[in-house]
Amino acid sequence: MKFNKLILLLLILNSCEKSTNEFVSDHFYLESKGSNMPVFVKGNLDSKVCVIFLHGGPGSTSLESYQNKNNPFYKLQQHFAVVYWDQRNAGSSWGNSTEPLSLKLYTQDLTKLIKLLQFKYSSDLRFVLVGHSWGGSLGINYLADSQNQQNVIGWIEIGGGHNVPRIVELEKEMILNLGQQFVQSGLKTNEWNSIITEANSLNIEDKNGIFGMNRLANQSESLIRKMDSVNSKIENNFINDFFFSPIDPFAESVNENRTFQEMELELSKLNLSDELPKVKIPTLLLWGKYDFRVPPKFAFEELEKYGSTDKKLMIFKRSAHYVHLNEPDLVYEELLEFINSHL
Repeated sequence: MKFNKLILLLLILNSCEKSTNEFVSDHFYLESKGSNMPVFVKGNLDSKVCVIFLHGGPGSTSLESYQNKNNPFYKLQQHFAVVYWDQRNAGSSWGNSTEPLSLKLYTQDLTKLIKLLQFKYSSDLRFVLVGHSWGGSLGINYLADSQNQQNVIGWIEIGGGHNVPRIVELEKEMILNLGQQFVQSGLKTNEWNSIITEANSLNIEDKNGIFGMNRLANQSESLIRKMDSVNSKIENNFINDFFFSPIDPFAESVNENRTFQEMELELSKLNLSDELPKVKIPTLLLWGKYDFRVPPKFAFEELEKYGSTDKKLMIFKRSAHYVHLNEPDLVYEELLEFINSHL
């Protein structure tokens, strides 16, 4: 009898200890307009700071960062709560949207996610938004409403693709300039000549030419990786991802293809550069020197347009488009310093 009472006491004490929510590991769904979107919250919730990772695509996943213990967001969990959210028609999300896919619809989802986090945990949570690639467009569109900046203490854009017409011009410029340098140096001559020839043949005023140039930019980054360890990504073993993580590679592939097809026209015209002066909160841009998909020249141009008086651009010398997966330790240091300096 005394033994049972002791067990009961230990259970009560253990329950009380967990109720502080100092460190949280939660999984739930954001339901909105026909879509069920998985949300994982991990880390130090006692900090009252949530770092929300806005993944790329549209149609990719946040869970490649959630799963890998070497990534910078995993390390941030000891300091802050990190929110990994698979957007609608992306990653492991499921359901059929009741409205056509659009940037406006994704922005509404982000608004609901933040309200859900405040309702679930605390109304005085503060947020840091981190947008990679397409996630840069999503974050900027959300922050363009000044009311949405009230609870956001910082905006971090990683290789953000928020002005496609200008990006495509710079993709072509970077492919021609750097490609020719590599040809003259005798490095992967045939491969670079092939990419350069096709880049010159594409009409970037045309939708097919726009996405054709993006494909060549992707090929250029792959070629860079073959030439050197530049652009090497930290990755988990596929078996581990497939069997022991929430990642669903099949669903991710289906979602990404379907989403791109539905949003192809909007993406080809996407331009949010005029919204940047409205973003007044502290801003950090992280870019790869060899990001052919969103060239670093674009980051320098856009930095000047941001409305914040507290803004900074970091160029990572051994990275391409996925800076956070190419140089994770350096990115972690930059993220931690930036967030701590604005608490």
